[in-house]
Amino acid sequence: MLEKLRLDLDTCIAKIRQTLAVSSRNSLLQGTLAKSPISSLADIIIDYAAFMNASDIHLEPQEDGLRIRFRIDGVLLFVYEIPPAVQNQLISYLKLTAGMDISEKRIPQDGSILYAQKHLDIRVSVIPVLFGEKMVMRLLISDSKILSLTQMGFSEYNLKLFKSLIKSSSGIITITGPVNSGKSTLLYSVLSYLNRESVNIVTIEDPIEMKIAGINQMQVNLKAGMDFAKGLRAVLRQDPDIVMIGEIRDEYSAGEAVRAALTGHLVFTTLHTASAVGAVARLLDMKVAPAMLSIALAGSTAQRLVRRICPKCREVYIPQENSLEAFLLGDKFYSGMKLLRGTGCAFCNNSGYAGRSAVHEIMKVDDTVRMLIAKGEGDLKLKRFLRLNGMKTLLDDCREKVLDGTTTAQEVWRVLNGVYKFK
Repeated sequence: MLEKLRLDLDTCIAKIRQTLAVSSRNSLLQGTLAKSPISSLADIIIDYAAFMNASDIHLEPQEDGLRIRFRIDGVLLFVYEIPPAVQNQLISYLKLTAGMDISEKRIPQDGSILYAQKHLDIRVSVIPVLFGEKMVMRLLISDSKILSLTQMGFSEYNLKLFKSLIKSSSGIITITGPVNSGKSTLLYSVLSYLNRESVNIVTIEDPIEMKIAGINQMQVNLKAGMDFAKGLRAVLRQDPDIVMIGEIRDEYSAGEAVRAALTGHLVFTTLHTASAVGAVARLLDMKVAPAMLSIALAGSTAQRLVRRICPKCREVYIPQENSLEAFLLGDKFYSGMKLLRGTGCAFCNNSGYAGRSAVHEIMKVDDTVRMLIAKGEGDLKLKRFLRLNGMKTLLDDCREKVLDGTTTAQEVWRVLNGVYKFK
């Protein structure tokens, strides 16, 4: 696929060079944009990115050209380098299409493109850098189907625990993880699971990424003065049973979310923390009183995405006793055990991986955990208690997915190294 993409880009660039040879550079953008050679170049890049299931397109100006990279399954993949003569025209065309000011190159800009050919909503971000303007395009499928909870990669144990958690009558439930860890996807899956005619579900999002029939979705509008905190205050006057806040970003929205939970609402939201337990410290940092948090918090789920072993090139192998596999698997490792890995093929762009699966860590707040939170106990004591009482960590879930052939120890190392500080 990469070779065909590069061949198509070579052909398109050659045509643009011919145009440049006989006309001014500005003529590339004149006339009907849909028929310009630059628009054809943009279409090729976006079409292939969508076909290859890329989540983001990176256009990065270098000293000798514009580097194109796709983020596929969470990892950036080099695709092509466009010559300097075409670089500015492509960026200008995409800025124009995204509704940006093409004459302004000194400050960051944000925009969006509705790409009808592939049913894509594309969020576009541009920043000024040393050799021009760097652009990132986030590809969102406008008519994508919401995954069911059973499609979210939960182990049997975690799925049962998670379902019991989200059926709470009230309280805050946080989904935690870094950017691009699938938090929004899981939230939509939860709302779809809970959606029924007898329940009033209202969301506050920035932006609305998926549409769900039967759910009232509201978009944050900072220019109009409507942020998460103000939106939540308005939502609570709408007689909601369940509220979803796209993200708690500051102490004001945190305070409103806690008050909503304490008045009998079930509140779902996301936080950027490394673990499920980390949600406690994060909310305390946002000036939520320990006593209030201990009552309001129902639970927290941490999620990461690990790449799946490619089904086309996977092979059985026996890891060595002093290997990374032995280190990560711990007491589950034994001499002569057989695991799976991908060798790399055209289907997976020689990465050995294709697609992703989620891994989870679920903290359900019980009376003892509430007491520890109310006392202001730190993460270490909370984690120790939860582990002694059977909580499966992200690493535990990853180990299971290595053993069942979903992913590899190398992928677990890549994804969790920042959480566990592996040496």
